[in-house]
Amino acid sequence: MQVVNLLHRIVIIGAFAVMVTGCTGITGQYYLGMEKYGQGQKKFEQVIAENPDDAMGYYYLGRMLLAQDKPEAALPHLKKAVQLAPQDDDYHFWLGINYWSVMDYKREREEYLKAIELNSRATYAHLYLGHNYLDKREWKKALEHYTIVLKKNKYDPEALYNSAVARHGLKDYKQEHKDLLKYLKYYPDGHIALKAVSGLNLLGDYSWRNFYIGKRKVSFLAVKFTKNTAKIKTDTTASLKLLGAMLKNSPELSVDVVVYVKGNTSLAKARAIAVKKYITTYVPDVEKKQVITSWFGESELVGAGKKSQLLSESVRFITHVK
Repeated sequence: MQVVNLLHRIVIIGAFAVMVTGCTGITGQYYLGMEKYGQGQKKFEQVIAENPDDAMGYYYLGRMLLAQDKPEAALPHLKKAVQLAPQDDDYHFWLGINYWSVMDYKREREEYLKAIELNSRATYAHLYLGHNYLDKREWKKALEHYTIVLKKNKYDPEALYNSAVARHGLKDYKQEHKDLLKYLKYYPDGHIALKAVSGLNLLGDYSWRNFYIGKRKVSFLAVKFTKNTAKIKTDTTASLKLLGAMLKNSPELSVDVVVYVKGNTSLAKARAIAVKKYITTYVPDVEKKQVITSWFGESELVGAGKKSQLLSESVRFITHVK
């Protein structure tokens, strides 16, 4: 599996706000919260010009520059903030972020470690230190820090997904499988969900599938039926509701619902018709001609090479653009 794309390790973490006192801190949070980074930059350039020993002024000037994707310009200011206030773990954390953005990964790690030394409860320092270890394939250390994050917030998406990545690196495939399913339970859509589904499929689990709907790749919980019937299981209808909504919003799309049932063509046909009926009934704005049905009395071949396997019962979506 691939590690979470580093470009998504955003510089501005909206949920990460340190409690500060005084006008400088309030002003800094205002400019960050309102995304007025250029104005904030000018303000804090004035602050440090008037008070060259204002650590918080340098800190927020660095933050404003990072937010404008100017990491080289931000670096000396965050380094100055740490120099003036070496006991502030938040300053060390953001200096670490700055080092990451200029690809100095050794110093990035050092700053996260310093932040944790000063404050063992610095959640984001643990999270990003985990990323740093993960990038270097130090799976065990990465997992240790993600575990710390998840003890504080069991729903943290980055820690959830990357724990699975670390488990894969450690060849702990059983726990990786559990972690991927847990991630998809809470975060069933988005580019990381696509990676999670691909990871599950590589482990031989096709309870989730990725399909293209038009030009967009989407994660779907596999549609299931009561044994030997065409009755759709309620806990798998979310995928059909999602597909119906997408068809409603894109009337130029049509979907071929392909159903496989090994050795039972008539049941495959009944299930394909049931899927079409569910979609067009749940979302009546979807035209019946948008949902095409196909069925086969055989297994579906999924995967490739040594990872290929046959699914005796499955539902596949193939979309067409007019």
